[in-house]
Amino acid sequence: MSQQHLTEVVGAVHDPHLPFGLAEMGMLERVIASPEVVQVVVNVPCHHCPGLQILRDDIETALRTAGVTQPIRISFQGREAWQPVSMTPEVRAAMRTMGIQTVTSRSIEEGAPV
Repeated sequence: MSQQHLTEVVGAVHDPHLPFGLAEMGMLERVIASPEVVQVVVNVPCHHCPGLQILRDDIETALRTAGVTQPIRISFQGREAWQPVSMTPEVRAAMRTMGIQTVTSRSIEEGAPV
């Protein structure tokens, strides 16, 4: 099973609070597969979020369903902190439509802090 396929599998897992995949949310940092282990690094907005166990379980379920048999290690501490500008423009637009505050395209273009 290719690393790209595993990245797509994990990227399609939804954030526990929103109907968007981790890739769309800009939360998936990397998936590294070796014969010994599959390592997943996800950048989350809140490290004390009660949904982290749900997210961990959903990632593991998705990988097992895709055929992963080796141990899976999931980390929620990536190289950089997640920021709203990591989301795709489509997710930002959908969130605004749902009434969820997000950064504006103007604030992104101007490099405003989020």
